Amino acid sequence: MNRRYVTAPDHVSAADLGPATVIVNYRAGNVETLIGPAARWWAELSATGDPDAPTGLDTASIRTLLGRLHADGFLVPTRRPRPWPAPVAGPPWVPSWGTHELAAGRAELPRVPLGAAVRAGLALAAVLGVLTFGRTRARMARLTRLLTWATRWATRPATAEHARQLVHAVRRAGLLAPGRVACLEESAAVTLALAASRHRVTWCHGVAADPIRLHAWVETDNRQPVAEPPSTARFTALRTIPEHNHGGESN
Repeated sequence: MNRRYVTAPDHVSAADLGPATVIVNYRAGNVETLIGPAARWWAELSATGDPDAPTGLDTASIRTLLGRLHADGFLVPTRRPRPWPAPVAGPPWVPSWGTHELAAGRAELPRVPLGAAVRAGLALAAVLGVLTFGRTRARMARLTRLLTWATRWATRPATAEHARQLVHAVRRAGLLAPGRVACLEESAAVTLALAASRHRVTWCHGVAADPIRLHAWVETDNRQPVAEPPSTARFTALRTIPEHNHGGESN
């Protein structure tokens, strides 16, 4: 990079989990984890945008990090300082030594009305098409654009029961779909299916530690996760659609 300053593009978000900072590129979908001094360096750099500012890292480590983060799209060069938001503070990374257990498998899914099943299948097909066709490095950007466009038409908040019904319908449809259907595809399809009837939920994508992992889910307007296990409360949301404003409501 031959320009002095750097910045993180708008499609890059980070969470501070204590010793680790997790950074997600919501255009390409790639993830970077920085630990210890490197995590602190990212927070310091976000405040200045100046790689030459004093830091606890040695020059060789800084250059290596800059090159790697630039190559993966987490940083871009600029001609003037352009600080970016500091990492979102999440639950600290405290090793549980195996005492935090997650349920394996999934309970039997309840039956859903035929109309909900049809909408779920169509929405899931649309999501899988958007993720599959096109450049791999832009798959996450295509998905977030689709969800942003769809939620503009969703003017009525979905009830918890209505949203739960669509979650179950999408999960049933996923059992019949070829290829990978996990939380990302499911949550996006639920958001899309509800938006088709002008009903709104908030699509969330976030990160948790112990171990570091990503998850996507949907919430009602009162920030309640829909058909999710209690462990979802450990995740820090990095990206929501619609975006949450500072007052705690969805735009």
